[in-house]
Amino acid sequence: MKRYGIVRSAMVFFGGVLLWVACSRPVDKTDSDAQTHLDSLLRKAIRSTNDLDFEQAHTELIEVITQSRKQGDEKNEILGNINMGALYIKYNAQEEALKYFLQSLELAQQYKKDDLLNTIYNNIGIVYATNNATDKAIEYYEKAIEISRGQVNKRRLALNYINMGTELNNKGNDSLALQYFDEALAIFQTEADTLNASIAINNTANLYYAHGQYDSALRKYKQAFAMNLKVKDKFYYPQYCLGLGKTYVNRHQYDSATWYLEESLAGFHETSSTESIVEAYRWLSRVAEASGRNGDALKFSNLTLAWKDSLLREKTTKWISELQMRYEFGKKENEIELLQAEATRQRQFWIGVVVVATIIALLLFYTLRTQNINLQQKNVILQRDQEVTRLTLEKNRVEREQLEKDILATEKLNALEQERMKQELTFKDRELATKTLHLVNKNEIFDSIYKLLNAIDPADGQTVRSPLDKAKKIIRGNNNMDQVWVDFKLHFEEVHPRFFSQLQEAYPDLSPNDLRLCAYLLIDLNSKEIAQIYNISPESIRKKKQRLREKLNLEKDEDVKILLKRYKATPY
Repeated sequence: MKRYGIVRSAMVFFGGVLLWVACSRPVDKTDSDAQTHLDSLLRKAIRSTNDLDFEQAHTELIEVITQSRKQGDEKNEILGNINMGALYIKYNAQEEALKYFLQSLELAQQYKKDDLLNTIYNNIGIVYATNNATDKAIEYYEKAIEISRGQVNKRRLALNYINMGTELNNKGNDSLALQYFDEALAIFQTEADTLNASIAINNTANLYYAHGQYDSALRKYKQAFAMNLKVKDKFYYPQYCLGLGKTYVNRHQYDSATWYLEESLAGFHETSSTESIVEAYRWLSRVAEASGRNGDALKFSNLTLAWKDSLLREKTTKWISELQMRYEFGKKENEIELLQAEATRQRQFWIGVVVVATIIALLLFYTLRTQNINLQQKNVILQRDQEVTRLTLEKNRVEREQLEKDILATEKLNALEQERMKQELTFKDRELATKTLHLVNKNEIFDSIYKLLNAIDPADGQTVRSPLDKAKKIIRGNNNMDQVWVDFKLHFEEVHPRFFSQLQEAYPDLSPNDLRLCAYLLIDLNSKEIAQIYNISPESIRKKKQRLREKLNLEKDEDVKILLKRYKATPY
């Protein structure tokens, strides 16, 4: 956050300086109306940028660039590109910012507007700093500082000092960084520039905080915060609040820490600063945990993780564009060097024309010959590329056809497997019904034997009655269904593993006997067969079924078996 806050602070300050440059130059009377319109539009664009109104600022700056180009207003065309880059930097779109800064550099060199090179070098340094190229950033800041000192421009010099101090701090040279911050603060205070003075103070506070000097850091953060309240800047307000909140946490003043952290979080949401939002939630979680508010600590911790995931997605999607940006940046620098070299060659060429006319013919011949060779080489390369493309397409076609065949084969195998599993499930259902019917037949036999024995009238006294009673007892004991139900249930759950749990979840009021009756109904046993299992009358089974229908909330014309089959497990 240290780099992010300081760098972007510098960028907004340059918007104000650029507007002053545009308005302070002399204007011809013939185009005074057009010039006034462009200056006014540039002011509005800078205000829109500072108010974080991206769409409005972008529209206004595009108009500034377009109208300046039409009217031949070189300086406003450059300023429009610089401020467009500043707008994109404010929304952390580095590749777009770089494009406009390099465009402004080309225009400044083309139009020989050396007074704007300070601004451009500073902003290119900001892009390098944002991408952690510290040495490159320092190189461009040194160029900007040299120009500022030559122009005796104190405000720009102070801004360059802030950026240079930031990069020196990143390299570990804290004493020199603090010296640059102090010099920048002195200039801003002399110029009555409250906003940028608060930035310099906040950077000093960051340095103290990094070294654990929390008392000194708190004093500086409070000073920067108070100055920010005077200018009511939306962008820096949450950064200062975050610094105060973190410092209060380290001083164990959790009420104050909570207030400032919540203020910073609201501001970061408004500026869509994902990385800062993550840090604010993380500190709020620490405060809640230290205060014993475990529920809030868990909530903020979850929000931290959620926003980290969002930040990871942002960084992942931006990774390609950042690589492209760095590639484009290097390419643009090479193009500039090539343009400069080309200009030098042209000057030497025209000098050669004056000195020796024959050199022109030789150079022309050499150039045409080189172009012809290059053209032939390009044709060969193009033919090779076309052949590679054709072979690639043919390979892709063969692979696609093979993939389609594999998919069809897989689908056939899946269909066969599903059919096999259907048949297996049907077989198991039949096996389960067969075993249950066997149980019914067994109970019917036991019942017949029991009735036969019960019809015998023991006339021979006690010797005959005793064995008969034992036989009845054995038959009644074998007719006990508890163990049989356990065995049945185990087998049933192998066939329909989630039938009972799903049915119980859907209808919590069902008793174990209700679930047992549902199982018998699912395998298509009729009332008489179920009555034999329960060893009760069929009428009692009909009553049980009626009570079950009421618990299942079925209408008179609804079939209970249809409802039960919805919970019948399928293996496919």
